[in-house]
Amino acid sequence: MGGNGISFRGVHGIADELGVDVQTVRRWIQSGKLRAFKPGKEYRVRETDLEEFLAAREVRPKAVTSPSQRSLFNGGEEERRYRPTTQDVQVLDRYLSRLQRALDEDRMRRPDVERELDVVRTFGPAVCASMSDETADLILVLGRRLLEKAKEMKIAADAEAEAGVARLEEWRQRVAS
Repeated sequence: MGGNGISFRGVHGIADELGVDVQTVRRWIQSGKLRAFKPGKEYRVRETDLEEFLAAREVRPKAVTSPSQRSLFNGGEEERRYRPTTQDVQVLDRYLSRLQRALDEDRMRRPDVERELDVVRTFGPAVCASMSDETADLILVLGRRLLEKAKEMKIAADAEAEAGVARLEEWRQRVAS
């Protein structure tokens, strides 16, 4: 469903595809976790917003590695050898562009900032190491800006989000030197 090249999905279709109740999808929308529009009686979700929502919540099992292969990142946590697909890079680029525009235009609401802080927690050096330097730097810059925005809005950014940005800063310094 859609026009002008933008593809929209209804909550019933999303719920069926994900195997969740329609009310669960509505709760995600109402809590600000999933971006949506309500042009009439029912919500409509852009395909790109659904992709971003799912990408931010993707769960990957940790690979078992030998002690000699352990990462120096995140206090000895195992590094995942992630190789992004072309689609992963496209989704990330769209997400980062949307986030940067929202920050530049100062149009982020409290639920938006809280949701994006959840995403900041997921970006660690292991993920950024598989991205281009430009993308990793942009993730770091936007992470810092989100933390600043959270402080400005008096949103308590938890230690995990702040630590995630700090780990990225340390990693970028090591890579740059």
